[in-house]
Amino acid sequence: MRYYILFIVALVLVNFGCNKTPKQQPDTVTEITDDTKKITSNDIESLRFEDFTLSEDSNNALENWQKYQELNVQMGYVNQADFSFFNGEKSILKTFINDFKTEMPESIKTAPIQSRITVLETKILKLNSILKLDNIDKTEQLKAVKELLIAMANLNLQINKKFELEANLVDKNETIE
Repeated sequence: MRYYILFIVALVLVNFGCNKTPKQQPDTVTEITDDTKKITSNDIESLRFEDFTLSEDSNNALENWQKYQELNVQMGYVNQADFSFFNGEKSILKTFINDFKTEMPESIKTAPIQSRITVLETKILKLNSILKLDNIDKTEQLKAVKELLIAMANLNLQINKKFELEANLVDKNETIE
């Protein structure tokens, strides 16, 4: 009789233990979490900041600066939520930044522009670090992306100001003569 009761208890425990499927639920939660962590182009479009592109004079002056042109292309990819360049090896980014600085045309080597480039360098490396970590949430990643976009816009603005100031000085000198 004792064996009969133990057999029934064991059968009930095995029955209840086998009917539970806890493994399916965490997989679903993980998938939802992964989707909500991924930055999309809509997320980037929703970022609010003042964007500046190069003026025609600035663009003409920088058309031979290959590293700037390459960075501009990569920034276009950022707007499409493609971070492959900024998510790469830090050593490659540092090499790119060093080449970016050394190949800078003499015509724009001013303290304000060089300081904007230093800020841009910092934001590139910060974004790289944040994208490399899996435990950084989407809002922090978006904040770093926005900081990078603002740094690039500020560099463009400073370059535009330099060429605008030069154009105004030329105009003033022509009217004086």
